[in-house]
Amino acid sequence: MKNKTLLLLLLPLLALPTARGQEQPAGSSPLTLTGYGLYDFHYATGGLGGGALLLDWQAAPAFTLSVGAEYGSSNRISAKLRGQATLFTSHGGGRLALENSYLFRHFPSLNLQEFTGALQVAWYARHVNIHLGLCNRYTAELVQRSNGGMGTVFEPMNVMFAAEGWWNNQLGASPWNVGLRWSNYNDFIIERVANWFFSAKASYRLPNRTTFVAEAGIHPVGSLNLTASYDGWFLHLGATKQL
Repeated sequence: MKNKTLLLLLLPLLALPTARGQEQPAGSSPLTLTGYGLYDFHYATGGLGGGALLLDWQAAPAFTLSVGAEYGSSNRISAKLRGQATLFTSHGGGRLALENSYLFRHFPSLNLQEFTGALQVAWYARHVNIHLGLCNRYTAELVQRSNGGMGTVFEPMNVMFAAEGWWNNQLGASPWNVGLRWSNYNDFIIERVANWFFSAKASYRLPNRTTFVAEAGIHPVGSLNLTASYDGWFLHLGATKQL
């Protein structure tokens, strides 16, 4: 049963490059690099600082492949692979996409590793982005208190969601924008569906195809889904550059 469920999340990645949709804008680069510093604090677990890098490659007019990595204060090392295919583009610029992603996280101090496969449908519009999907998670080398041994924990079909609202038209010419986000995940963390992120986001685009980005918000759970603390907050500061 576990193998069949994982296969359902793996197969869409193989089919993504055949999708058709919005073409790459004229004069834009197929490579985009994003980097940001991060700070995550919970009263239950303390502070965690670090940084992340993500590279997006528009391999075809309707297909983008993304890779990324995160390092957090020697206690969290993450890697991510994502494929996104545009399925439909409306006359007003709205875009329907299918996203297939895989996230690996390692926690050296806890001797714990985590692998998550996710499949989502996303709608990108002028002022709103909406994501909805499912994911499976395997956690390995977790100490089983019931028998004192080592084992693997499987969490099937956790729901993933995100909703963003932006002040300015995302497809327009304005160099700045601000928005709000409600979700149960970010680039390198996927929480259970009842554990939410609330954040404010901002961006400012320069003429040289560089965009400064910032996000600050609250995260009402502890680390690794193992503790609860409703006093957590996080901050991301960085930039995106078309190469």
